[in-house]
Amino acid sequence: MLAGKGQARSDARTTAMLQGRMRDAGGTYPVRVGDISAKGMLVVSERPPARGTIVDILVNGHHVAGQVRWVSGRRFGVRTNDRIDVAALVAGRRASKHVAGRKIEAANDPGEWSTGKQVLAYGLLGITALATAYLLVTYLVF
Repeated sequence: MLAGKGQARSDARTTAMLQGRMRDAGGTYPVRVGDISAKGMLVVSERPPARGTIVDILVNGHHVAGQVRWVSGRRFGVRTNDRIDVAALVAGRRASKHVAGRKIEAANDPGEWSTGKQVLAYGLLGITALATAYLLVTYLVF
């Protein structure tokens, strides 16, 4: 990540080009993770989030949550609260299921749902839409 004017980087960086998935308030997107340190990473995305956005990144089985600190074109830097096990992340070793006592849950990404789960979700969405339309028509007519 880029250090600000007069700031030195305190953590060693490891260069890697790893594919991953990023989730923010706008959805889930594919990303590439570049250099990684114990407290952050450089990420490249077709849809970079705005500075200050909280993001979740899943790369090589590791879940990394942090805040976007800077954005430059398609590249941006993410600063994490928890330390990253850089060697395990780069090597692709399995990540621990627990980080600082908190269980990491799988992302609820509709793109990875089974067909049955997608049919059920869209069916419920359709029923909700029809019920809402019925109530609106009933309210406006009467």
